[in-house]
Amino acid sequence: MMKRLKYQKPPEILDKDYIGLNGVGLSQLKHPHFEIWQTYLREHYSLEKEKKLIIFIPCAAIKPYNNSPIHKIFNKVIDKFNNTQKFVISNAGIIPYEFCHLYPFNSYDWNPLLETNRIKDLYIKITTKRIFEFFKSKIDIENYDYISYLRNSSESMKAIEHAFNKLDLNLDIIHIKGELHKTADHDLLLILPENLKKLEKTIMRKSS
Repeated sequence: MMKRLKYQKPPEILDKDYIGLNGVGLSQLKHPHFEIWQTYLREHYSLEKEKKLIIFIPCAAIKPYNNSPIHKIFNKVIDKFNNTQKFVISNAGIIPYEFCHLYPFNSYDWNPLLETNRIKDLYIKITTKRIFEFFKSKIDIENYDYISYLRNSSESMKAIEHAFNKLDLNLDIIHIKGELHKTADHDLLLILPENLKKLEKTIMRKSS
């Protein structure tokens, strides 16, 4: 069991493990460096009081996330509004977007194509727990609105739904539609015009 750690500032991990962070398995889901950060986020991170709309988005193969072509496109929609906070959901946990340039979030690689059914189940279980504990540790969470902009069949989406059911919070799920060729990155669905329009309309509705 990991010793409970406390940080006043975001943790700076000096002994970096670039090799250990990469892969698809339990050791990448529960890597100690991810655990250090999830502890920090539970115990010391505060939601922005002035930004009442929280949007969940997926991770990206390209790190940091804001360099990803997919993120650049949907960020253009989200960043039109000044009342949003973005959180990435991945095997690294729940990640506030402002930390995406920091280790270990800028250094891991998880290939969903290599997930076994057992790993998918573990991913959902561990990620559900992280999301639940993160929001359970915050105050006034019922005063925020929540939007999910992830592929609806993804393990991350399932984890968010499980966590929000336990938290008894409302979650606005944007239903992602469209077709891609078999070898395409499934997250390309998120930049189809019809889905981007849904995202913008949902943010506008929640912001009014």
